[in-house]
Amino acid sequence: MSIIYHDSTYLKNNPTWHEEDAPFKGGKIEELLKKHPIHFNTVCEVGCGSGEILLQLAQKYPTATQFFGFDISSDAIAIASRKATNKIQFEQKDITLAGDTSFFDLLLVIDVIEHLDDYFSFLTSIAPKSKYTIFHIPLDMCVWSLFREEMLIESKKRVGHIHNFTEGFIESILMDKGFKIIDKLYTEPTFTTVSTKQKIANLARKLLFSLHKKFCTKTIGGYSILLLTENNAFV
Repeated sequence: MSIIYHDSTYLKNNPTWHEEDAPFKGGKIEELLKKHPIHFNTVCEVGCGSGEILLQLAQKYPTATQFFGFDISSDAIAIASRKATNKIQFEQKDITLAGDTSFFDLLLVIDVIEHLDDYFSFLTSIAPKSKYTIFHIPLDMCVWSLFREEMLIESKKRVGHIHNFTEGFIESILMDKGFKIIDKLYTEPTFTTVSTKQKIANLARKLLFSLHKKFCTKTIGGYSILLLTENNAFV
C-alpha cells in the first residue's frame, strides 16, 4: 500500500492532503495539551502531510523553539515546504530507519498508523524518540461498519486506511509498545451532508454522542480519538 504515497495516487485522490482539517486538529491538540503542565521546545510531526498542523501549532506556541515535519512522500513535502520558516522545517525523511538518532520533546503522529503496513514496528521505533507523543487515530471499527463493510473498503481505496481500530484495542497496543496514556479526547467527524439519508444519520450520530460518547463510537462510529502519551521507553 505504501506505493500510493510515492506514485501520486494519494495526491490524486486527496489533492489538498487534508489541509482543510488542520485548524480543527490543531485546536484539539491545543485543548488536550492545556490540561497538562507539559513543557516542550522541539516538536516533530511524523507523517506531516501538508504541514498545516505544524503551522497552526507554531502560531499557538510561539515560545517553542523548533518545529519539524517529516514525511515519506515527496508529494506531501512539496506542499509542506511552501510553509517553511525559520522555526518550521520540512524534510522527506523516515525517522524509523536504523541509525536515526532523532529526539524531540513532543512527537505528533496524526492519522498515520492506520496507513502503515507494519504499525507495530513503527511504534517500537518511535517510542524512544520523544518524551511525549500525541496520536490521532480514527475509530473506524464499529457496529455500523461491520454491517456496511463497503465503507471500510472505500476508505482503504480513497485514503489508504488499511487498519481499523476500536478505542480499547489501540490503547492496548500503545501500552504494549511503551506508551503510557495520560489523557484522551474524542474528535468529531466533519458533518458534510450530501443526501437526506446522510443528514439523518449525522443527526442521529450527534444526538447519540451527546448522550453517551463511548457507546456512540462503538455503534454508529465516525469519530476519532486523540491520545496524549508519555513514552515509557524514555523514562
